[in-house]
Amino acid sequence: MSFRSLVLTNFNEFAVEDRSLAKLEGDNALIKILATAICGSDIHGANGSTGRRFPDQVMGHEACGIVEKVSAADDSKLVGKRVVINPLISCHRCDLCLIGKEHVCRSRKVIGVTKGVDGAFAQYVIAPSRNLAVISEEVSPTLATTVEPLSVGFHAVIRAGLVKGDKVLIIGGGPIGQAIGLACIRVGVGDFVISEPAEFKRRYISKYDFRSVPPTELSKIYENSTRPTVVFDAVGNMHSFSDAFNYSDVGARIILVGMDTPNLAIPSYEVSADERTILGSYCYTDKEFKDTATWLGLNIALVEPFISDVTTMAKAPEMFARFQEGSFEYNRVVIAQDE
Repeated sequence: MSFRSLVLTNFNEFAVEDRSLAKLEGDNALIKILATAICGSDIHGANGSTGRRFPDQVMGHEACGIVEKVSAADDSKLVGKRVVINPLISCHRCDLCLIGKEHVCRSRKVIGVTKGVDGAFAQYVIAPSRNLAVISEEVSPTLATTVEPLSVGFHAVIRAGLVKGDKVLIIGGGPIGQAIGLACIRVGVGDFVISEPAEFKRRYISKYDFRSVPPTELSKIYENSTRPTVVFDAVGNMHSFSDAFNYSDVGARIILVGMDTPNLAIPSYEVSADERTILGSYCYTDKEFKDTATWLGLNIALVEPFISDVTTMAKAPEMFARFQEGSFEYNRVVIAQDE
């Protein structure tokens, strides 16, 4: 059996090609893809700058589809179900996996990211059955692709130990910053500000009724008020990391989620003397992913602003070219397949 896939043929070059279906074995499932979102990491990775995407690769790790086949009889109940795919494949045998930290498994692989593990910019993908979360059919396939970034935001909030009474600053108003804002609402913390320099992104953020401001206004906001007890850096460069310290209170927790820059200078005096805590946050546990799929089914209207554009696989190469040009204003773009 052959099926169509969007292939990164060379850096910044895509083509729709036919691929052969691998043998279904182990505890895996064959999923017919309905929709896959284009992550910011796909856009940056496509030019080779991150070292995390490769020529001849099928990317795509934020997907919704229907289970067509399973290889293990115990998983037969999944056949015909609409699911979202947790792209993080862990060994489930090591010490970390056994204590519920499978998201930092030392041998983890990511569908559509790890070399040799093709992703969901395709009509079909094979994934471990345990990585599938059934999602309400009231959630459209395009909106269902938000489960992955929403899980990233939720895990960051869990890492922060966010509680009612915390005052929050979110630096970076892209999809992950928005996902963190939605996670704040999810745990009952509504006192947050999103710092975002791009006016068009602030327009998208306003659809949630979240407060967003350019970074230049932060000094005025916190001039005569208590500074944030928790700061989420959803960018991860020298400017955003500096703002995290400049606008956080003493004893604050700073959660580094963004990965724009591989190395950052730490202002050690502001960490030690003011007892700030720096925490890293990467993906999510399997439970957080599945809980988020359930949560989305109950909060469809709240999350609907997340998706800005929908395209087809045939037009996806053109869409990636628009990303690289840098003039396209978007929030989240989804490649939709015919059901």
